[in-house]
Amino acid sequence: MKAQRIGFGLLAILVLVGATLSFLNTFELKETEEHVGFKGEAKTNNLYAARLFLKSMGIPAQRQERLSTLPGTDTVLIIDTQRYTLSTQKIEELLAWVERGGHLITRARTPDNDATLYNDDEDEDEDEAKPTASQSKFDPLQTALGVTLGENIIPEEDDLPLQLERPGYPKTLEVDPEFFYALETTAAVQSQQAYQNNAWLLEIKRGSGLITLAANLDFIENAAIDDYDHAEFFWHLLHGLHPQPQNVWLIHQDDLPPLWKLLWERAWPLLLTLALAIPLGILALSPRFGPLQAAPTPERRRILEHIHASGRFMWKRHQQGDTQYPAFTDAVEQLSPKPKDTP
Repeated sequence: MKAQRIGFGLLAILVLVGATLSFLNTFELKETEEHVGFKGEAKTNNLYAARLFLKSMGIPAQRQERLSTLPGTDTVLIIDTQRYTLSTQKIEELLAWVERGGHLITRARTPDNDATLYNDDEDEDEDEAKPTASQSKFDPLQTALGVTLGENIIPEEDDLPLQLERPGYPKTLEVDPEFFYALETTAAVQSQQAYQNNAWLLEIKRGSGLITLAANLDFIENAAIDDYDHAEFFWHLLHGLHPQPQNVWLIHQDDLPPLWKLLWERAWPLLLTLALAIPLGILALSPRFGPLQAAPTPERRRILEHIHASGRFMWKRHQQGDTQYPAFTDAVEQLSPKPKDTP
């Protein structure tokens, strides 16, 4: 019996050793890289890396949810949205801010249907690749600047990255604007960046300020700011007007604030009233817990007490010489006559 147990144990050990050797010969530990995307704020904020870059360079930068107020003119304002939530009145205020000496960096509003940006069909008519009035919504900023969109441009791979030169800067910068709609304008342009005579970035002087309008700002967003010389080019754009900007406002989304936030800002008295009224109303309409407590039975006086009180009342009236007392006794006698004497 003991020898049998030893044999089974040795067999189990041999099987385990064989399985281990087979596993080691068949499988190999290998590390692979997998893209998991951005996390935290970088997942929802395309300008998160740009803000970190500016802070590392000593320029205060702030994230703004929306353009409710305008900063001082020594602050560079970056709007990386389609500006759908900016009304005509707000655009006029923004342009007046620029004329007082502000610097605005923003992107062009592209057509609603951007399918043409990704269409590689060579048989497609070239006129169909151009944005039309029905494709693109009215944009007050581009109208005020006299800017319209031309045809869709996709640079050749051999031409990328584009070689850019900045006035007074000896180094040639490499930037990849990817695909874009060419910018056409009737305004006087201070400087521009173009590919094959198709402008993709305009710097327009307006009053004492400057408007930098790019076909897109993808090159300063999280996924591309560390490519080529994008960060360095972004640095030059920021210093296009002010030698040393005092602050930078970054607006990365074009959505309205959530409903709860609007209600709290505009209707907080109503919310507080409802917060008190609703629980009290529910409490008032809710069913009772347990049966209703019975009301106590009212106590009744004894008949003798009524007779005694009535007698005292009549006696006091008779003693005081009340003239109505005889009439009262006559009425009582009529209601209850005395019985006649029987013989």
